[in-house]
Amino acid sequence: MGLEGVEIVIGSEETFGIEIPNEVAARILTPAELVEYITSRVTTIPVEQCLTQQLFYRLRRGFKRQVAALVTRFDLETPLSDILHKDQWHVVWAAIRADVGDADWPASVPWPGFLKDGPRNVRQLIWHIVESLPRPDANAHPWTRPLIEAQVRRIIREVTGKQDFPLRASFTKELGVS
Repeated sequence: MGLEGVEIVIGSEETFGIEIPNEVAARILTPAELVEYITSRVTTIPVEQCLTQQLFYRLRRGFKRQVAALVTRFDLETPLSDILHKDQWHVVWAAIRADVGDADWPASVPWPGFLKDGPRNVRQLIWHIVESLPRPDANAHPWTRPLIEAQVRRIIREVTGKQDFPLRASFTKELGVS
């Protein structure tokens, strides 16, 4: 296992308060397998409604209310730059958060640019919101599968710089983790 793989394992151990033995880590080949392993090691509760789906509908409603004339197409792949200009982003985001969001949503979301990481499309914005939601205390509160998945995606993004990857992507072949 290379350095990136080690960083992903350590990030997962720290985030979830678990230990991932080396022999187990060597057998985890995809983010989906990492999510499965973590889910089997932490206390979880079922989710009655899909968190990312709820966020999509809330964001769609918020964008349509704030920039109705500009939003003709709104799906997961819609680039945020197709909806509005970067100069409008902070004001529009604050209005959307106030209208359809809640206090757990990030107060600001960076606009992507040179040496600046930020969501480029609606899907990345949804994951950005989920990643920023409060994390359960690893020892006292249960996790939900969407929160586990969001934190695994965050860890992988922070280590590799990759976003929008399928959970079944191979760490080595598709994500370039050594």
